[in-house]
Amino acid sequence: MCFNKAKSFIIMCCILGGSSILCALDRINIVTVNDDFASIASSIGGELVHVKSLISGSRNLHNINPKPSMVMKVKNADMVIRLGMSQDSWMDGLIQVARNPKLFSNQPGYLDASKDIEKLEVPTQNIDGSHGDVHKEGNPHYWLNPRNGIVIANAVRNHLIAIDPTNKTTYDKNFSQFSKQLSEKINQWEKRMASVREKKFMSYHKVWAYFYDAFKLKDIGTLEVFPGVPPTINHLKLMKQTIKKNSDETIIITARYYPKRFGESLARDTDANFLALSTNVGDPNIETYTDLFDYLVTEITE
Repeated sequence: MCFNKAKSFIIMCCILGGSSILCALDRINIVTVNDDFASIASSIGGELVHVKSLISGSRNLHNINPKPSMVMKVKNADMVIRLGMSQDSWMDGLIQVARNPKLFSNQPGYLDASKDIEKLEVPTQNIDGSHGDVHKEGNPHYWLNPRNGIVIANAVRNHLIAIDPTNKTTYDKNFSQFSKQLSEKINQWEKRMASVREKKFMSYHKVWAYFYDAFKLKDIGTLEVFPGVPPTINHLKLMKQTIKKNSDETIIITARYYPKRFGESLARDTDANFLALSTNVGDPNIETYTDLFDYLVTEITE
């Protein structure tokens, strides 16, 4: 009986308190485009949020086909966190079909995580189809710089406070803790990555620009002719020459969802090292945002 009275009292307080204050019985439902953002949102929201991601693990975000189950997740969400930079344009359709006014672009429940990111590789010249799949707004793989994780977390905090101002103190505390812990990890990763700073890096696709920038690594090219354009024999010959003319050791890396045979073959011909790497939270043994960088730093330095 006491429980029922208490429950009724809380519900009445929620009704009287207005729509800007969430009921204590509820959690904020957050839907993210990937597990990386889900991990960050969970760290900031803690027990006050319930987080689901639309995509799990390392995936080529160019090749996502929205599913009806995604519509239902978005329909029931209080907040959505998307990649932006026109990389997840399929999210527009999900939001439109879901008809959830909380997630319209001018609402606190809509967060484009790229908004405050310092973007890399933004084209300065006119581009067309001959340049391949060049992103007009810059390279969209920005979560691969761990410092950007702090930028994203700050945006999540601000949006959660706008949705749920009564719990501002909790969100501020969680952000401070997350920021401190991640900054400490970044210092550790930088020290470990110093051992490969003199080596040269080549990749299959332009996935790694933010990772290179974070750890001051030297990029000497990609196996793709242009982004999205597969390697050709002539281009691979050019990359082989590029590796051989450098006296420093070369590490060829590829996101695990891209073909491995080109990098493996080139590595054999040039005595380079080849690594096929996860790029996202959600792969085996990569459960959190810090796990991702623990994994990447270990794979590259050992």
